[in-house]
Amino acid sequence: GVVGPVREVRAAQGPDGAALPVPDEMTPHRFLPARPVELLTDVLADEAARAPAFGLDNALRLPFRVAAKTGTSRAYVDNWAAGFTRERTVAVWVGNFDGTPMRGVSGITGAGPVFARVMSLAMRGVRPAPLVDRSHFDSRAICPLSGELAGPHCPGVLQEVYLQGTAPRHACTMHRSDGALDVGPAYLAWAQAEGLSSASADVGTRSGGTPGFILPADGDEFLVEPELPESAQAVPVRVMAPPGARMLELRTDTGRRIELPPPFVTRLPAVAGERRLELWAPGGSAPLAVTRYRVR
Repeated sequence: GVVGPVREVRAAQGPDGAALPVPDEMTPHRFLPARPVELLTDVLADEAARAPAFGLDNALRLPFRVAAKTGTSRAYVDNWAAGFTRERTVAVWVGNFDGTPMRGVSGITGAGPVFARVMSLAMRGVRPAPLVDRSHFDSRAICPLSGELAGPHCPGVLQEVYLQGTAPRHACTMHRSDGALDVGPAYLAWAQAEGLSSASADVGTRSGGTPGFILPADGDEFLVEPELPESAQAVPVRVMAPPGARMLELRTDTGRRIELPPPFVTRLPAVAGERRLELWAPGGSAPLAVTRYRVR
């Protein structure tokens, strides 16, 4: 989290052999707090976290611990892989100098192997120091599904680290003693899309939270990409329903009324401008919730 001086010239001498001053291009200063940077470094060095996307045997799996991140720009025009150990920092760009897109080459398959080779050569003969001091973190056994503390009914447990004072404090409520899964109304649509049966699906008996918009949240902004077809771009709507709700209604600022059945999710056209959306109960005299968002 510290900006260091960029020094392209180590030393310079005049015609008489006298040393010339070499100014630093940047003044050293801290731009991020040390502890969050340690946690971010730990995340970027987590091989298990990379595995779902890249597989266990990937270009970033080196014989020493390295914090690394890959990137791919639109249409495969650019690849990046950047990372560091305590001793070395390596950044790689891969692409065509004329700016033409590559053919399906991503950061992990293009820049990644180059990064691995350069980093391995740069670390040759170097004994790597630990990237972070993990004693600075709080460790907790959590439920991988809820992110809360693992309870007696959770089928799996994950050991996770947190900045001190930020670890979860409550036991998982998604896994119940009767073996049922209850993701709550906020994640009901996700559970159904994943093929998970949740006790929250019984909207006639569950007790929901305060009715309101999960998406779009008040003040959200959405950017329309001109290169993409309008049909592929929409504003996601996800609603927290009141207890016992069987049907809700959306009212837009254009006067349109949209029926919203369980699981209370839909998508609206991304119409440019300042937008207002209301949530109503059928036959209600006032909206249950209002949200405002912007489409640019």
